[in-house]
Amino acid sequence: MLARTAGNIGKRTIAAWAGCALLAGGMLLGFASEAVAEGLTDAAETADKLKIEKNVEISAAYGHKAFAYAESSNVAPSADSGYLNAVGFPEAWRMLERDVEGTIAIVDTGADLDHPELVPYLTEGINLLNKRKPPEDDNGHGTAVAGIVARIAAAGKGGTANWNMKIMPVKALDETGAGTDADLVRGVRYAVDHGANIVVLSLGLHRDVPEMREAAAYAEAKGVLLVAASGNDALEFGDKAAVSYPAVYPTVLGVAGTDGRSRDSASTSGPEVDLAAMWSVETLEPGGGTTEMEGTSMGAPQVAAAAAMLRAAHPDWTPVRLRETLRRTAEDIGAKGWDRDTGYGLVRADKALAAAANEDWREPNDSKGTAYAFPVGKEVAANWSSGTDSDWYALDVAYDGRLRIEVSDENPKATGSLALYASNSTAAIAAEVSGASSMQWKVKKGRYYLQAKHPEGTQAAPRAYRLVSGFQMAEDAMEPNDSALAAYTLAPRSQQWTGTFHVKGDEDWTVVELPKSGTLKLKVSPDTTRIDPSITLQKAGEKAKETDINGSGESEELIVPNAAAGKYYIKIRNAVNARPEAVIGTYTVDLEYIIPNEDPNEPNDTALTATPVSLNPSETRNGLFGSGDDADWYKFTVSSRTLVRLQLDNLPEGASVRMRLSDKQLEQVGGWNRSGGSSSLSGSRVVEPGTYYVTLTADGVYGETFYKLKFEGEPAYTSFTDATGHWAERAIAAVTEAGWMAGYGNGRFRPDRNLTRAEAAVIAVRAFQPNEAKAGSGYEDVTAGNWAYGAIARAETAGWLYWADGSRFEPDALMTRAEAVALFARAAGLNEPASPAKRFSDLPADHFAAGAAAALVEKGWLSGFGDGTFRPDRPISRAEWAALLARLA
Repeated sequence: MLARTAGNIGKRTIAAWAGCALLAGGMLLGFASEAVAEGLTDAAETADKLKIEKNVEISAAYGHKAFAYAESSNVAPSADSGYLNAVGFPEAWRMLERDVEGTIAIVDTGADLDHPELVPYLTEGINLLNKRKPPEDDNGHGTAVAGIVARIAAAGKGGTANWNMKIMPVKALDETGAGTDADLVRGVRYAVDHGANIVVLSLGLHRDVPEMREAAAYAEAKGVLLVAASGNDALEFGDKAAVSYPAVYPTVLGVAGTDGRSRDSASTSGPEVDLAAMWSVETLEPGGGTTEMEGTSMGAPQVAAAAAMLRAAHPDWTPVRLRETLRRTAEDIGAKGWDRDTGYGLVRADKALAAAANEDWREPNDSKGTAYAFPVGKEVAANWSSGTDSDWYALDVAYDGRLRIEVSDENPKATGSLALYASNSTAAIAAEVSGASSMQWKVKKGRYYLQAKHPEGTQAAPRAYRLVSGFQMAEDAMEPNDSALAAYTLAPRSQQWTGTFHVKGDEDWTVVELPKSGTLKLKVSPDTTRIDPSITLQKAGEKAKETDINGSGESEELIVPNAAAGKYYIKIRNAVNARPEAVIGTYTVDLEYIIPNEDPNEPNDTALTATPVSLNPSETRNGLFGSGDDADWYKFTVSSRTLVRLQLDNLPEGASVRMRLSDKQLEQVGGWNRSGGSSSLSGSRVVEPGTYYVTLTADGVYGETFYKLKFEGEPAYTSFTDATGHWAERAIAAVTEAGWMAGYGNGRFRPDRNLTRAEAAVIAVRAFQPNEAKAGSGYEDVTAGNWAYGAIARAETAGWLYWADGSRFEPDALMTRAEAVALFARAAGLNEPASPAKRFSDLPADHFAAGAAAALVEKGWLSGFGDGTFRPDRPISRAEWAALLARLA
């Protein structure tokens, strides 16, 4: 790992983006032809790098080995080397009737200017690193990107249309794939000013750069389309991985990677993903050969070439029209509609060329129920077909903050046509007008619905419009704390808090006064790769110490083993540069203050002196069992039904420990014991609103080992610990509150346990209340001694069990999904069609449950699996049965 000295930012540097690159301190290490080159050690050379998406070989430990350009033996070949077919280029060439004209610029490491497959398409470019030299590729990445465009161009030879579009190599990155963000901005502007119609940016940066944002806007104003890679951080960073800049910007098409069916595991997801393209390709390498390459870098030129062909068919179309058509005609390979992994889907050049003009393709979206996804940070373009047309959009907000919508149409004062609604409200949220063409709302994390109405009323003519969404994080709970003088005062104890960088240059200061010497530990963990956390610790009157060893998306830790008593100032900042832009994301600080042989929570020996704790955010307490009769009390309050999880770790070896949960009247609601063995003890309970106490006791004195007690809580709709957070939680809550289903001992519902026929019949009788049975059960295996005898007899009399064998019911057999829908539809009195349409691929029309399934689908109460099947013979779970019954609750 490459270290970076604190405070020495030096020149702001960038690097390019490809497959996956070896990162250190937010930068890309240099590449050698066969092995990873030695990294730089000067912070001026390591700060704020963009990354070039290189090929990678993943080791068993998921370490990365980057290669300058991989031979096919180094990289697993694509499952479908015909990526041209997957994206529909051969068919698109057969459809195209006009030549592809203009210039496509590739801002990258340059290009092999003598490669025989590139030479026919190259035009004059520039070497921004050394203007006295041509833009010759000394890395291989730029040649690979240009090679994809050349291969697509060559695929059209002999057809009715020709590829006359030139490739302009703009060398903004050096032989290691690195360069400054200033060079990237210069590259984009050079391309725009020298006739480029499309610019490919197979590179990425974790941070926002105002000049880059302005360059993107400049390109849009000049009618130039920008296409950029989303990044390849997902394998390394998981959910922390954020789409890279400049793919983030609304006027830039952000491209993810796919195998044609789903997102590649390394491809970065996020709300800024517009399209997906093939992850693995065969392309060109310097020296005249070919190579296999992977990454979202390889996807961006595929999308750019598709845009070039679409532009040839419609030379008068603006960039926004091109973007919208490519989005509209993408092949949906993920969740229905837009999704974070593949955007609107796999780009399809053939479908784009075949598409009829449609500026309002998200219809029908004229109600909240049919609202179309509007990714936060991106654009939608549509039209009002009439004065009464109303378009609805769904926006998922990941954090608390301010949601901004910019609107542009023929009337610049049209902001009055927008209204925002929370998902559970019918009243619009009051908006703050921040300009003539934008509105903003203060929002909490969650889903929102935006209604866009024609601003001129019912008699108005049709009109096109465009919306752009943006978001600003809310300030954290400790603000204002932007300086040492305004530092937020912390209690001298172990604790955790969450912060944000909600404005440009935000720095968060806290201060704590330690009453005694002890160990002080600080750990800062970001939830996004857009944050590179730095910790500065300064004891009053002494020199400050800054720690910034790791890179973007990674945690930083600072430990002072013998921190003397006194006042300490703590500064947390985003170290991507000296004055970074605001970030969408959070960081979490864990502060540990440990005084040897002294419990930091004392005195807390009774309910009256209980240490207050919070459940959200989670909080960890260190404590000691300092005497044989020591009891440590903690208290918390919840305002709604909550699943409380208690985790007690680092218990003394051999100690017998008891953890007790009590309500406000000190009545026990949960208790857990640990005797030797494991060093941990955990417990959970669903509690109603109120104040609760946690009491810890041990069987002796253990003054050398600090235990760690963690409190967590999440909203609960049911009183069952194993149903909270379950997909059927609300349904389970409804049916249990109605008295139709019940749980088991110890507060459990067992939602995934399969249901027997007898159990299903009993529950259905409770829910639907049929008439009493005219006679006993007619089944020979259901006698009067059977616990479900009465319910089965009533269900049989009501005609609900027509699907069962004439003489045997088999009450202990598992109820299948087909039997369940048949029973439910008959009990609910639904109209079952005699000749039902085939709703599921594995449920033929002559199946006994086909009519019942059709009736339930018609009501909107039933859906199958994602592959179009129903799986009628699979046993039904208690959760699935609850979900059906909840329709009636």
